[in-house]
Amino acid sequence: MKKWWSLVLLLFALSVNGSAQSQNSIKLVNAVQELTQLMINPDEAKLERITHKKLSYGHSSGRIEDQATFIGSLLTGESDFETINLNDQSYEVVDNIGIARHILVAKTNDNGNPGNVKIGVMMIWRDSGDSWELLARQAYKLPTP
Repeated sequence: MKKWWSLVLLLFALSVNGSAQSQNSIKLVNAVQELTQLMINPDEAKLERITHKKLSYGHSSGRIEDQATFIGSLLTGESDFETINLNDQSYEVVDNIGIARHILVAKTNDNGNPGNVKIGVMMIWRDSGDSWELLARQAYKLPTP
């Protein structure tokens, strides 16, 4: 009987932990979606809130931006996204770190020059307790078929 109760308590603890992990994963997915919308319709205060102050934002060209430069490029139109679709998304949460991967397909209008982009992206997010903050992002060129 004692073993049975131990098993019940163990299963309960695992289900509570799994549920919390699942909720955290959903919050991470929502944060990625929110950032995607903010890249199309930038809002300085919201971008500052969703990105970490030590942000390292890597482009597929090799250019690296900090938080201020990343936000500034969206606000000035240097980086101007008209549409963004995220394909082949995957998410992993380990403790307070989230990893998001996807293929970004977008129509752009950087500095008034229309274009299309299709790149791979890996993001590292940090759970601050209240919300997820983007800590690092690296884009990479996809191999040509």
